[in-house]
Amino acid sequence: MTDMNLYRAPPFLSPPMAAAYAALLAVARSLREILDLDKYIDPLHKEKNVSLKEKVDFIVAFLEDFSGNYQETLGREGNGIRKAAYEAQDFMDSYQCSVSTIDDDGSTEEADLNLDRDLTMASERIGFIWEETMKMNNGDTEKDRRSVSYSFPVDRSSTVQTTARKVEVGFDDYLLAIKERLYEDSAKLQIIPVVGMGGIGKTTLARKAYDDSIFSQYFDKCAWITVSQEYQRGEVLSGLLKSLKNEQSNENEAELAKLVYQSLFGRRYLIVVDDIWSTKAWDDFKMTFPDDGSGSRILLTTRLLDVASHARSSDAPVHQMNCLNNDQSWELLQESVFEQQSCPLQLVKVGKKIAENCRGLPLTIVVVAGLILSSGNVMREEVWENVSENISSKEPTIALQCSKILCFSYDRLPLRLKPCFLYIAAFPEDSEIDVSKLIKLWVAEGFLKPNDQFKWLEDVGERYLEDLVNRSLLLVSKKGPDGKLETVRIHDMLREICITKAEEEGFLHVVSSKTNSITEIIENPYRRLTIHCTRHFQEWKILDSSVRSVLLFFKKYRNPRIDLRSRHVGVLNAPRVTWRELSHVISTFVNLRNCS
Repeated sequence: MTDMNLYRAPPFLSPPMAAAYAALLAVARSLREILDLDKYIDPLHKEKNVSLKEKVDFIVAFLEDFSGNYQETLGREGNGIRKAAYEAQDFMDSYQCSVSTIDDDGSTEEADLNLDRDLTMASERIGFIWEETMKMNNGDTEKDRRSVSYSFPVDRSSTVQTTARKVEVGFDDYLLAIKERLYEDSAKLQIIPVVGMGGIGKTTLARKAYDDSIFSQYFDKCAWITVSQEYQRGEVLSGLLKSLKNEQSNENEAELAKLVYQSLFGRRYLIVVDDIWSTKAWDDFKMTFPDDGSGSRILLTTRLLDVASHARSSDAPVHQMNCLNNDQSWELLQESVFEQQSCPLQLVKVGKKIAENCRGLPLTIVVVAGLILSSGNVMREEVWENVSENISSKEPTIALQCSKILCFSYDRLPLRLKPCFLYIAAFPEDSEIDVSKLIKLWVAEGFLKPNDQFKWLEDVGERYLEDLVNRSLLLVSKKGPDGKLETVRIHDMLREICITKAEEEGFLHVVSSKTNSITEIIENPYRRLTIHCTRHFQEWKILDSSVRSVLLFFKKYRNPRIDLRSRHVGVLNAPRVTWRELSHVISTFVNLRNCS
């Protein structure tokens, strides 16, 4: 398997703490909510709840502050901590359900026994985690038992924008060659393929050429479509038609193809077909683009040389993008970290070593730059030395080395950000993720906590999101007039890291329609389940009662059905058309939170 075809991220294992941490946050939230129901709790239960909450708060604070110092211990105990955290969450959910449904007249004797049992079992599980925490904390003084501290990085929105521009290092020759093809004096339709491995900058290069063409007004019509691995022809055509005519259509595929063809015929057009993965995919769309002698162009990006060769016009060349050389890599790293400033001399040697070990892939260089920037002091030589030691080039292929670097960047994330980042795995490939919706989901999941700086959870979520963007782990797609983020996306390679880590840590399970069966049974979905429905009238039976979150993604005309057996679902992200199928069980979801 070549570097270019290697897509699935290898399993570079790290302590599975994101799932345990998220479960502990959920327990802490349950305890806060229970204590708010003061009139329903007898004094003994209240005292136990207060004590339990203090322990959970300490454990969460300790893990946030010191988890990076105890990788070896967490590596041994991480699965046990995660299991205990999940079990504590189960018992607290049951306890909360009982407390929340007590009548004003008081509980029955049986209800009291259940409350005692659930609270005792939750306390035992938290006690196990407490003991493991104290082992790591052995010798620390009382002053170390502090409340959670938030050390947000400085606002680097300008740095993010500058970094995005600097990814163009080494692009000049490619861009010039593509522009010559775009504007050459030929009336025949030209297919211009750009090929290269993931993260090398194909989409960035295509975007640069595309934006330049729009600005020059050379073409009558311009549009951009992303095909991806698991595409639906009708959906891509519908999106293309909307881009061309600013109107939505629910016609069948044949009618959509006809409407696209008619809107392009007789006009000089430029279409970017981004991220195409097979010759079949190209064959599915090529007849939609008229070759009517108007001088139109199609710019196509792919990782696969055979796709590029299949699609190209006659004997026209394929634009093969190569990795940056060492000098270009160092230039990109310098400009990403220091912008217009000079790199201090004492950092040049180690900086060049870091750049060399990134193996010339712009994506990894930019992510490493974000890692260095997040340290809070880019001038410290120890920061650079630490990064250099951890990304030393020992892997036999570029793809493996780059995956290792991206995994390292995830491992070095503050624990508070890891659940938020892993949650991105829930969204379909090439999604434009609505920021407002994402933050509401984070709030509903309990990932966010108010603090002295930000009392509103939505404000905390915005800062978390900015932090992920500043680390180049998420990309900005759209900003509003006020400069706030509206939509974000994630690079394919980083998304694969995200999915791999989410599965490894038992944090989230991703499923999609893979069989021809109408009904698919999901038995072990972890705590969070995301379903990518790609066929009409698909039915999903979720049999595991431990599932807490279900996120369903599909086009509204697919009409999926869900049979969900868990009473403890807290997050249900499903379009309105699906709620009709769930109405008979919605009333049993006592923990359900609004994330619409």
